Amino acid sequence: MVGVGKIYPPNNKVLRDISLSYFYGAKIGVLGLNGAGKSTLLRIMAGVETDFIGQTILSDGYTVGYLEQEPLLDEQKTVRQIVEEGVQEVVDALAEFDEINMKFGEEMSDDEMDALMQRQGEVQDKLDALIAWDLDSLLDLAMGALRCPP
Repeated sequence: MVGVGKIYPPNNKVLRDISLSYFYGAKIGVLGLNGAGKSTLLRIMAGVETDFIGQTILSDGYTVGYLEQEPLLDEQKTVRQIVEEGVQEVVDALAEFDEINMKFGEEMSDDEMDALMQRQGEVQDKLDALIAWDLDSLLDLAMGALRCPP
């Protein structure tokens, strides 16, 4: 974040000239009084809030997940299913990887095979960058640490 600010009408300045960066793997906390702009800052970081001053820069290959303080949840879903919605990009990439691998058993031309192998490599690189191969264990670990029900 570089020079980020947020003003709510008529002239309520919640954030002013915020610059923020952190290293891969860093754990960050946002502390402040009620109304200080903590939630606004997090919504800007996650790309949910787009009406602000300044700019946010997200390194290539990285994403930000965001869970509202009081989300509207589907009561028909388990806690695990709702948590998985936060990593939907990873879930979708894993599903595409599985679909690609299933297609290798089908008849196809050499050009189709080359294109499929190319796409498999792209999806695998994406999954590697997302640390997707350990998704289930990471979700289990996070849910256990937060003492979430199943």
